[in-house]
Amino acid sequence: MGTTELNTIAQGFVCSAFMRVLFEYLKNQGVDASTLLNEPAPDEIDRVLTRYPMQRWVSHLQRAAAHLEDPLLGLHMGRTITPAHFGVIGYIFASCPTLGASLLRLQAYERLVQEVDQHPMEVPIFDGDDLVLKWPGGSSGGHGRLNHEFGIATFLHFARAISSQNSELKQVCFINPEPSSPQAYRDFFKCEVLFNQAVTSIRVPLQSLTIPVRKPEPILIALLEKQANEFLNQLPATNEFVMSVRRCVTSKIHEGEPELNNVASTLNITPRTLRRHLDKYDTSFRELLEEIRQQLAKQYLLDPALQLSDIAQLLGYSEQSNFNRAFLRWTGSTPNTYRRNFQL
Repeated sequence: MGTTELNTIAQGFVCSAFMRVLFEYLKNQGVDASTLLNEPAPDEIDRVLTRYPMQRWVSHLQRAAAHLEDPLLGLHMGRTITPAHFGVIGYIFASCPTLGASLLRLQAYERLVQEVDQHPMEVPIFDGDDLVLKWPGGSSGGHGRLNHEFGIATFLHFARAISSQNSELKQVCFINPEPSSPQAYRDFFKCEVLFNQAVTSIRVPLQSLTIPVRKPEPILIALLEKQANEFLNQLPATNEFVMSVRRCVTSKIHEGEPELNNVASTLNITPRTLRRHLDKYDTSFRELLEEIRQQLAKQYLLDPALQLSDIAQLLGYSEQSNFNRAFLRWTGSTPNTYRRNFQL
């Protein structure tokens, strides 16, 4: 891959689990990965805290694919993934009661898996009898074709590895240009595969969310999530100012809808300064409030003891109907339907 293409790759990081999979794959192909990639082997104990810059990861994928003369390396590597590669995070996903519950944990801990330009997986969209998952990420090929393909192949194989029955895809979309042999992708995913799309996405039957995980461990999850949350706290903040605003809004949200002026006063700055700084980081007070409410709403809906009226109050809404409308706008689903679909 040339310098120009590398420069177009979005800034971000992948966890050491990704690199471990690449090293293991190359070893099984009879290749000394450290020599080929000029990279020390990843620590055998660490799984997520050591992070590799996205550019380096994509460059290594390109070099390995060229050496092996394998344009489908991303797919082939994704097929070798196991929960053990991801340590604590992998075991959390594998210990949930259903695939829907595992998906919610993926959203919560995505930063421990990979982080790209602070653009995480979008809130799942319910479309008729299907669920659509999208990963925004810039122009075609921006993060590297192999990385996109490895990510989707990993998602599919991991889901199949932990579930008690096979989960099928309905459609896969890539932002990547169409390859010379698109049929190979259709054969691999066993569904429609489209290229040159606006975002990378997958479409799965909604009923897949209720598929039981093979070995659920409800008691173990609480212990694992405590450790995973400690890992999250050790990651660098995306931006300290934005994070301070988020913390302030979160602390006030249970008292009613936070007001910009009140948050600015708490932070000892003027409302104008608050708006200006948030604008510099391509966000706004309203957008942050919406994001926080979405995240908290999904967490609260995991608790069957909470009524929707309780959740609305915890999110700072004066009326449950306002919460219902907002949640429908965020997810395309009502809170009750969302809770029922994930079967938590």
